[in-house]
Amino acid sequence: MWKEWKTEWIKVKYRGIGWMLLAFLALIVLWTLWVMGDIPKEQAADGFRMMFFQIPMMDTILMPAMIAMLASRLCDAEVKSSTMKLLCTMEEKGRLFDMKVLTGAFYLALFVAAETVFIFIQSKISSFTSPLDPAQLLYFIAQVYIVSLAILIFQVVLSFFFENQILPLAAGIFGSFVGLFSWFFRDGILKKCFLWGYYSELCFIRNVWDPDTRIVTYYDAPFDVLSFCLLLGLLAVGYGTGKVLFLRKEI
Repeated sequence: MWKEWKTEWIKVKYRGIGWMLLAFLALIVLWTLWVMGDIPKEQAADGFRMMFFQIPMMDTILMPAMIAMLASRLCDAEVKSSTMKLLCTMEEKGRLFDMKVLTGAFYLALFVAAETVFIFIQSKISSFTSPLDPAQLLYFIAQVYIVSLAILIFQVVLSFFFENQILPLAAGIFGSFVGLFSWFFRDGILKKCFLWGYYSELCFIRNVWDPDTRIVTYYDAPFDVLSFCLLLGLLAVGYGTGKVLFLRKEI
């Protein structure tokens, strides 16, 4: 397994994936700094709640497209170079699929870790007065990472099955729109029908806007354990189905 893992990193070495992730992270950081720059001092107590609401919302818009680009670049060597048959003679076909998912999962872990570090940095810059709830930090990581991982598997399968990567990228852009609009859906079955809707479905922070004072108040909401378990089930089914489809794919 270590040999295949090392080979995978050699293949993506000059794909510019790190720079791409940094660019998307920069957009999220700039947006958050702009939003947090306008809050009055009396709202600093809601600082962590604001971050746990704003960052997942931005992730909903940006990460589906970013994950589509990530999956496309991970599968680029096999799809565009038509080297699938050669690679599958050197390693197990199923192992190749696993390595793609594992490499993408590692990149996503780095991205979510960078967002988490940014939350702590921003808490110092804006002098948040309320303490951080460790449970909410775990909810945030689970919310963003697991949803992104499920989307990654979906995008990897699409990238393997389409030599022209326009369709997988279009699916990522479509997911960004679906995810964005899901924030305005009522809680219910509709959100659960789309992977991208789980960014908002698992959000554990709510807000109320007062039109008279123009102040937004953030408050805690229960973490949707049932939806999270459903998402884990979709993740397992998606991985299993994707791997079976890949193994059956003619090369």
